Amino acid sequence: MTFNYIVWGLFQPSQLILIAAVLAAVFWRRPIGRKLAGATVALLLLFGLAPIGNLLLAPLESRFGPPPRVANVDGIIVLAGSEQVRLSEIYSEPQLSAAGDRLTTFLMLAAAHPQARLAHSGAFESQVARTLILGTGVAPGRIVFEDRARDTCQSAPATRELVAPRPGERWLLVTSAMHMPRSMACFRAADWEVIPYPTDFRTGPTPWSYDVLGNLTNLDLAAHEWLGLLYYRLRGYTNDLYPAPVMIPP
Repeated sequence: MTFNYIVWGLFQPSQLILIAAVLAAVFWRRPIGRKLAGATVALLLLFGLAPIGNLLLAPLESRFGPPPRVANVDGIIVLAGSEQVRLSEIYSEPQLSAAGDRLTTFLMLAAAHPQARLAHSGAFESQVARTLILGTGVAPGRIVFEDRARDTCQSAPATRELVAPRPGERWLLVTSAMHMPRSMACFRAADWEVIPYPTDFRTGPTPWSYDVLGNLTNLDLAAHEWLGLLYYRLRGYTNDLYPAPVMIPP
């Protein structure tokens, strides 16, 4: 686990609300404690009942539209992020998170395009993905596992170097819909125009939900992606803050 993941785990929006609640209890006898308690209640009502997270996720998920229908696919890439490494080690079989659609969609596409080359990218989750993907019957000689990349913008050049795509080849990129803008920015920065194939959608046409935990989770996810887009751009890892789609020939 990298330092960035640790920092984000502590300072994501829902964690900040929890920290405010703890501080309110600690300093309850002082004015600052009562102010923090009021702020905590207000934030819980705002972010827990109002669809702020859904409204922030929606433009990310819709940026590249629904999954395209593409023929003549030369390759399919799936980005890591759905594999639960520690639980997989404990129970000695692959365990997936709520983002498991990444791998199920990838396997569906692999079956639909039997001639396509396959790639999985992500250092921490490579072994879990290898066990699951090969366990479903995918031929070992058909897929490569990129196991060096520690973030999205390392995945793009590392995967390109590994598979060496030829000019004109059509490669699908499978990842969560909310993660697709950041992923496309990274692949374009690596001078590789892949075809986005989003999956793992979290929002629908109606943003309102009174699921407090679900709303807070979506807020955390949206904040992570928007801040990730900004961070990558400011660090010079990408060339676009909010990459736009391009026309995809059928």
